[in-house]
Amino acid sequence: LLELSTAGRERRVDDLTSRRDGTHVFLKLHHLRLHVLDAVLHLANRIRRGQLEKLNGAKKNLTKLQFLMDLPARLQRCVREEQHEQAVDDFRKARRILRAVGHVSSFQGIEDEATLIIKRLSQALTMRLQQPTLAPQALGQTTRLLLQLEGNEQVLLKEYMSRRRRALHEVLSSFSPTAALADAAIADTDNEAEGTDSAADEAAGKDEEYAGEGLPAAASDVAQLGAVFMPQLVELFNDWQRLFMDELPEPALADEAASPPLGLEAKESMLLEALQELTSSYVEMCRRRLQEEEVSPEQLLLGLRKLVSALEELHDLVPQAKLMQRATRAAEQLAKRSMDAQLAALQDGLAAQVSQLQGSESPPHSGPSLQEQLHEAGQAVANHVRDALAASAPLLMPLCQLLGLRADGMAKHLVARLYAALLSLAKATLEPSAPASGLLVRAGLCLQMVSTGVAQVPAMLKAQLAPHGLGGAALGFDQASMTREMQSSADALLERFVEVQAQKLSLAISQRMQMTDWLHCSPPHEVTSLVDRTMAELRAMQRLATQVLPGDPVRSLLPQGPFPSASSTIQLLQQRSQQLAASSSTAIQKDLQRMFARKISFSTEALSAAGGGKASVPSMVTHVTKLTLKTLVEEVRLATFSRAGFQQLQVDCAMLRWVLPPCVDDEGSVLALLDEALISCQERCLEPAVLEHGAVEALCEAKRKALIVELA
Repeated sequence: LLELSTAGRERRVDDLTSRRDGTHVFLKLHHLRLHVLDAVLHLANRIRRGQLEKLNGAKKNLTKLQFLMDLPARLQRCVREEQHEQAVDDFRKARRILRAVGHVSSFQGIEDEATLIIKRLSQALTMRLQQPTLAPQALGQTTRLLLQLEGNEQVLLKEYMSRRRRALHEVLSSFSPTAALADAAIADTDNEAEGTDSAADEAAGKDEEYAGEGLPAAASDVAQLGAVFMPQLVELFNDWQRLFMDELPEPALADEAASPPLGLEAKESMLLEALQELTSSYVEMCRRRLQEEEVSPEQLLLGLRKLVSALEELHDLVPQAKLMQRATRAAEQLAKRSMDAQLAALQDGLAAQVSQLQGSESPPHSGPSLQEQLHEAGQAVANHVRDALAASAPLLMPLCQLLGLRADGMAKHLVARLYAALLSLAKATLEPSAPASGLLVRAGLCLQMVSTGVAQVPAMLKAQLAPHGLGGAALGFDQASMTREMQSSADALLERFVEVQAQKLSLAISQRMQMTDWLHCSPPHEVTSLVDRTMAELRAMQRLATQVLPGDPVRSLLPQGPFPSASSTIQLLQQRSQQLAASSSTAIQKDLQRMFARKISFSTEALSAAGGGKASVPSMVTHVTKLTLKTLVEEVRLATFSRAGFQQLQVDCAMLRWVLPPCVDDEGSVLALLDEALISCQERCLEPAVLEHGAVEALCEAKRKALIVELA
């Protein structure tokens, strides 16, 4: 049973194996049959596709043939209907077909006729291009068609750009704000709807809009010019990019003599050059308009904002042209010019303030007027400087933020111009002044600037610049140098005042000496008007100088203390009067050489040296006194004296010896000059005889009492 069962299983396995092998063979045969069927279908498809391609090629050839046959009529219709671009495209398509076919004599007539039509079209376009009133859009289309027909980009593009430049320059040259508003109103009327207001009403409305913005006339004109001109400049850029910056196909009527085509870099360079030139013209016109009127810095800033905002769109389109830099340079020039105008006004105001300081030859009771003038002048100078800085401040940080400028550069320019304006004040004080008191009050103004005025300027600068973060620029103001300039002007004015006073008093002394008949005068019975005039002039000068230099102590011009004893010179004169004239002359010369071994200085430089480095009232009185006494000595040497004349001069000199030494700094020089006057008088006297000291003292004491009563 086991063997039968095993044999049965083997037979079943063999049956299954044979069945599997049969199925596998059947599948192979079926797959082979499918492959054969696929090959047959593929071959049939290829045959079908080839037949279709042949039919399609025949159809295309028939279409091309029909296109070529209809080409002349099609071109004429396009030219007649002014579909010039379609005509050019059809002709170029026909040329490609003919080149693909090759030389076929049957097509030569069609090609010649089409070429003739296109040449006529090219001539018509050339004539059209020469029309001076051709619109920009038509000009661009015509130029592009000629480029597609004839090529010659260098000539045609140059002509196109030249025409557009001229048109835009005419827009600038013929710009009128009223006309621009009317044109804009007309354009709005045409674009919106019929039945709207008239162009004049629209123009009035736009004018009210600009007025509503608070724009001044110049800034409003800049805004209107930008609204009219800059869109046309942007349109030029867009037209150039759209029409000429792509690579044009080969010209349909190519000429061997035509110039080679331009590259993209050359075209871009041509466009950038035109944009830069036109933008420069626009910026220059805006700059001239903004400087035609004396606009305030705030109004100028508004105008510059309108200028910059008009350029922003084009600058974003062509950043490589650096158009904003041109506006920045112009704006910086305008800002500096406005600053210069403000500081020039400051300079004029300071000069006018100085010209008003003419002083006063008023009587003593009205003397404080000089101090009032100085106080008012100092306040006016401070107000002028403060107003100029307040007016210039808006041009610093706001403008620099608008234009991307360095604010510290503008601040340094402001500081430099302010320094120059204040320096002009120091120079203006040195201008000629009619009264001597005018020199004195101007010197007082300079001294006031030295003490307090110059020190206030950095504080004013810091107050105006610190809110903008530019407080450090105030340190650029050279306070020490300005103080030296003011001090130098004050010293020069004080020296000139002293010279004028000395000349005035010296002239009075000369006239008094020349008017007196010293040879026939009566014996002395009082101190003469020579001393009175000298004391009065010195007292008036001291009163004026004290008002300008109030810190200096006032020294009385009244005789102080007891009458001085007889000097060695009087004793010398008594001895010489007893000798002979010839020997006396020689002895006196020797005495003079001994007395004046110490040199007496009459230079005005001694003013500041005597005053400890600065001029003072005593030093000025000293200098005037020395020059006056020097004049007295010279006049004595030119006169001839009798005994009475000599004694009268002795009395006058004694009174001066009593009054002058306490009022001057150089007592020795003053006394030496008085002694020289007496010695010279004895030399010129026919009968020299010295008056007794007691008699001289009595006459001088009487004069002292009279002066006390007079000045009480």
